[in-house]
Amino acid sequence: MGAPLLWMILLGLSQLPAFPPGTELRVVSPDLLTVYSSGRVEDGYLTIDLPLDVGTEVRVLAFGPGVSDEEVALALSGGAALRGHVAADRADILLLLPDRAEPVSLRQWLLEEHGITLVLVTRRTR
Repeated sequence: MGAPLLWMILLGLSQLPAFPPGTELRVVSPDLLTVYSSGRVEDGYLTIDLPLDVGTEVRVLAFGPGVSDEEVALALSGGAALRGHVAADRADILLLLPDRAEPVSLRQWLLEEHGITLVLVTRRTR
């Protein structure tokens, strides 16, 4: 399939292609060393376990279906990912995009642009 499809990073939210079944979204630490959670698009849903507190800074990566482990490792070594943080209600991730003054709701964008419902399973960490 070629290089990983880091759509959100390379193209910006407005130009992303559809998230076909099997697309993986990873929520990682700012240094990209810790994967907090990940999920795959299945039957119009993207379910992610989000064991993080309000305001926790994260990075978000998206990979198309069928991407090899080697391609994922290469993408992670580049250090490129979308910046964001856990929303006040812990039911969303707010993405900080360079071309937008206000944070963008990942939940709203997935639903409105792609018909994908984001399900965040939250647990208290304290």
